[in-house]
Amino acid sequence: MTIENQCILAIGRKGTGKSSTGKVFGAPNIIPEQPDASKVTVNDIKNGSFYIETPGFDNYDEDKLNEIKRQILHALFDKGIDKITTILWFVDPKDGTQTSWEHEAKFIESLTDQYDGNVWENTIIVTKGDKIENGPREAAKTISRFKEGNNEALKDPLTKTGDFLIRFFESLPTNSDEGLPANNDEGLPANNDEGLPTNSDECSPTNSDEGSPTNNDEDSPTNNDEGSPTNDDEGSPTNDDESLPTNNDEGLSTNNNEEGVLSDQLNEAHIFKESEPEKIIAEYVSLMKEHASSPIKFYFSQVKCKRCPEMTDPRLAVPGCHSETEDCHGEIENTHQGEIINQHPNGLQDYHPGSLKVYHPGSPTNIHPGKSHDNELDSSFGASIVRILSLGIVSKKTSGFWECCQKQLDSEGCKKVYTCCEKNNDGCQQKYDCCECSPDNNGCEKKFGCCDESYTNKGCQSIYEICKHKVDEDTCIMVCKECEQPANTKGCKERCKQCKKALTEKGCSSIPHEFICN
Repeated sequence: MTIENQCILAIGRKGTGKSSTGKVFGAPNIIPEQPDASKVTVNDIKNGSFYIETPGFDNYDEDKLNEIKRQILHALFDKGIDKITTILWFVDPKDGTQTSWEHEAKFIESLTDQYDGNVWENTIIVTKGDKIENGPREAAKTISRFKEGNNEALKDPLTKTGDFLIRFFESLPTNSDEGLPANNDEGLPANNDEGLPTNSDECSPTNSDEGSPTNNDEDSPTNNDEGSPTNDDEGSPTNDDESLPTNNDEGLSTNNNEEGVLSDQLNEAHIFKESEPEKIIAEYVSLMKEHASSPIKFYFSQVKCKRCPEMTDPRLAVPGCHSETEDCHGEIENTHQGEIINQHPNGLQDYHPGSLKVYHPGSPTNIHPGKSHDNELDSSFGASIVRILSLGIVSKKTSGFWECCQKQLDSEGCKKVYTCCEKNNDGCQQKYDCCECSPDNNGCEKKFGCCDESYTNKGCQSIYEICKHKVDEDTCIMVCKECEQPANTKGCKERCKQCKKALTEKGCSSIPHEFICN
């Protein structure tokens, strides 16, 4: 179960459960080791809701109470919260008196002195203990400003004030033998109408002196051969596998399957487990169901002090005036100017990522490197006789050939070469294998000369954008941490010229503020 759009204010003495309850609601800033911090903490518990934890009351000094009140109102103002739906007033009857409760009740009413409604209608008194005492309620009735005359309806302004009695199961004293909370005033409730059932004549057999149940016809089986459990030497009944779980000395079931029943019984006795926050929240939601429709509203104004420069809501002002102010900066630090950027100290240059290689721009072919010989008359003896006898009609010729290989003229070349240079070597020209460019080309890509990184690299050196100093060099300027402006410029805030303290701190003079209200 969750709560939505609620603002819960927790008030009470130290150790009364404010921090534990904050954890139940899901407050993220609760520190268990420091349950009552000295400052007011506004915890965002999601769904538009807030849990405001306040310093625990350790005394009722008026100045200290006023300071806590100022912190609460300032926290509301700073967070932009203009209404509180519920005030949880945490009390411990063992650690309080009528006088202390009257002080706390006055404090609650003082928070809402500008609220027209009845603050007690939005208040829940959360009692830490085993029973609710009327002391806190009577103390509030005694001091309440909401009582009017003899009107019975207005004599008790706390008629709609809720009560929540709670103890955390984990914080109860334990039984050393069983590891369970002891059955006493500080632990689990005794077995009676208010807590867990008792072993009485109406609900269970009585125990004899020996610890064995008394056998009679009306309410317990006799020990016999017909199936009733037999008693051992000590007189205790023997439970078989199907029997109900036995009750220990505390009157609690030891059966793990009945843990849910045990939790319900504990809750009825106002004991809750921190491991089951949803059950605690359900109780609070039930008590707060009408609060959201009529929240406690706060109104803040800006008022100028007649004696000093302070302008604020009078309830937020620190005691005493600061008579004269001056500009100042917050905490000063030595630093560099500008944001840290990455750059390359050297510029880009062209280059070829590949290497030079030789190649032939032409294509390969076969040639005859030798001299060619054309067809000629056959001058052999036989060819000459034939030519003479045929009166030249028959004239035999020899075939043309290549001198290099003696092959006929129309035969394929006998040597492989490239058309570009008629050579057969690795290449006659050079080019880069990355881009096919010639050696006289500057480059097909760019890189930085400082680090051999490509132009897409962000930078190999970190410097400050304005002052250009490297990050490991000495600082060059003093600036204000809050406004990030040089320390020698006009201040971003004001302080008292005399005591050098912020105007939000207690004034250095004993003269009180005199706010000029319209």
